[in-house]
Amino acid sequence: MKLLSLSWTHKTSAAPAREALAAVPVEKVLSVLRERGCAEAVAVSTCNRFELYAAGRPDAVRPAEWFLGILSELSGFPVASEAEVRHDMDAILHLFSVSSGLDSLVVGENEILGQTKTGYEAAKSLGMTDKRLNVLFQRALFVGKKVRTETAVASGASSVPSVAVQLAESIFGCLGGKSALIIGAGAMAELSAKHLVARGVGKITVANRTWERAYALAARCHGEAVQWADFPAQLAEADVVIASTGSPTAVINKEMVAAACRKRSGRSIFFIDIAMPRDIEEDVHKLDGVYLYRLEDFEAIVAKNMASRAESVAAARAIVEDKASEFDRWAKSLSTDKELSLHHSDRPARVSTHQ
Repeated sequence: MKLLSLSWTHKTSAAPAREALAAVPVEKVLSVLRERGCAEAVAVSTCNRFELYAAGRPDAVRPAEWFLGILSELSGFPVASEAEVRHDMDAILHLFSVSSGLDSLVVGENEILGQTKTGYEAAKSLGMTDKRLNVLFQRALFVGKKVRTETAVASGASSVPSVAVQLAESIFGCLGGKSALIIGAGAMAELSAKHLVARGVGKITVANRTWERAYALAARCHGEAVQWADFPAQLAEADVVIASTGSPTAVINKEMVAAACRKRSGRSIFFIDIAMPRDIEEDVHKLDGVYLYRLEDFEAIVAKNMASRAESVAAARAIVEDKASEFDRWAKSLSTDKELSLHHSDRPARVSTHQ
């Protein structure tokens, strides 16, 4: 079995490359790869990373340059120079680390496990997985669950939205009496709302392109929903704005914010952009009294959380390394007449002899 992985993450890739890749639907990536002769591939796309995994017989997997060329073409951006390329055991270890939350901006986050599953299921539904990738991703999901069950790596602030709300609280000292505007109504927006409520925020307003989703989220967090066209007017009232839409382009620009500032009587406004591609144009921070925070600005809070969970992270890494080695042995056995059997337990692998 040959395995190739290509990664662009918050650790090694500049935002423009990740933004360009995030704007390309995973289904489109997989469809183009299939049309051009790739038989097995899975793509995982989140606010912090874009990952592509390809597998097959050693003589059947195209070189990394072939995939990089297609991704550069689809994204309209030269992404090759910022890609991390891994093969075989290194790729297995990386995927298991990803599914376990060990490679995330917020180490131990739970969302990445669901995002990995979503990427796998999308590829499977398009007929882009066979035995190799099916077993690999099923194993990755098993390892991710095992790490979270057997260690405390997911304790504390373990999601991007939770850290975003921690950041808001560190800015204001207390969120009581403060007004928050949430742009978007997806999973990250809902988590942001839940954490804001838990931290005692005074008021939550939700705006989304689909009114029904904005209304439903606002109802769940005892907030207020506004029509998409009306959210710019809400910028004049909000103390903090958390943006998390799936828009391929920015939804908040400098002119929009400048108009709101003229009505704020000098009060500061804080924007927290947790979307990828970005929801808020970077130059809004040039305006007086406007402060923009992005994913890369979370590092101080993340480092504090990491220090308090060092033992759990070490235990999680030990599980990942053990299970990656176990999978690697299975993968190598595929080319022999004694294929090993993997179990979702700690029982020794069984050997099956094929005649």
